[in-house]
Amino acid sequence: MDMKETIRELLRSLSGCGEFRDTDGLQDVLGLDSLAMVTLLVRLEDAFGIRLDESDMNPYELYAAQDVMRLVEKYLEKADGSPG
Repeated sequence: MDMKETIRELLRSLSGCGEFRDTDGLQDVLGLDSLAMVTLLVRLEDAFGIRLDESDMNPYELYAAQDVMRLVEKYLEKADGSPG
């Protein structure tokens, strides 16, 4: 399973939504509350073996699934040594 599909699966699990677009809002469309947003961050760390910097731990800066994907990509690029 690739990174984007892993994130989609996490979001499906937390939201109960079967289908959504990557541009749909995490809170307003998927219905994630503050606890679910924090849970999402923890699960991202576990799923991808990353440790988010405190500056990236504000769940309200993540509006849509695509924002979550960009955040994870940033950390995976750092881990690979790629510029990011």
